[in-house]
Amino acid sequence: MDIRLVIRLRDNVHLEKPHALRRLTKPDSSVIRDITCQLGTPQCRSRQRHRVVMFRDFEGREIRVVTDLMQVTAEQIAQIYKARWQIEVFFRWIKQHLNIPTLFGTTENAVYGQLFCALIVYVLLNWLFVAAQTSWPQHAVLSFARFSRLFLLQNYLLNG
Repeated sequence: MDIRLVIRLRDNVHLEKPHALRRLTKPDSSVIRDITCQLGTPQCRSRQRHRVVMFRDFEGREIRVVTDLMQVTAEQIAQIYKARWQIEVFFRWIKQHLNIPTLFGTTENAVYGQLFCALIVYVLLNWLFVAAQTSWPQHAVLSFARFSRLFLLQNYLLNG
């Protein structure tokens, strides 16, 4: 199995003996630097050289990633990392909005089943939330228990 990596480097990782790679620069490129180097301090340094690509993200922050992909352009490595980050953001959204802190199963069918059920519940609760046309705060967490409490409380206050 051929496994490749594109991993973000922390700010405290030292880049030792950098050597710039030759590349064609594009005027609209977000890539700042494309180098090979050893990672770490003199006391604890990697023996092999790694490729490090530095680029700016959508908000202008500098991102440093290390990779073992040598036949790929620096722009493609930046795009690979940005796509990977979008997957991370999507899973964070799932955990926050669908109330799935952990997955019950490890098989593909178990994961799909749990995600589809959670998405269906979320869409139904969102539809009920919008259809209710109440003064509930928009940032209220959509969960079945919270929606039931808010709905029953409103009906009790209106009928009571």
